Amino acid sequence: MADGTVAERVIKVFAEFKKMSPDDITMDTTFDELGLDSLDGLNLIFELEEEFDLTVPDDKVAEMKSVSQAVEGIEALLDAKAKGIDVNAAAVAEFEARRSASDAANKDDGTAEGE
Repeated sequence: MADGTVAERVIKVFAEFKKMSPDDITMDTTFDELGLDSLDGLNLIFELEEEFDLTVPDDKVAEMKSVSQAVEGIEALLDAKAKGIDVNAAAVAEFEARRSASDAANKDDGTAEGE
């Protein structure tokens, strides 16, 4: 892992991606202020994944709209990784639980598939 705090490293990735000085990016800087479209946002997330050697789940990507939110998300993922928690497996399990609950609710009200 590279030197520096998570925030410093995130800002460095943003700055390199946008070819800007890190001094021009603050924790309050939003993706919109940087002129990032959705494709840029995804490419930036890929850069962050490479920098921190982790995978950012789709639900976390959707939450990241500013530098501070990116830092918070990366810190949470790094914490989970350090604790041995597979956040992708947890996200899949949560999705499956929600789908099962939805299927059960639909079956109860007669709207389940095939009815």
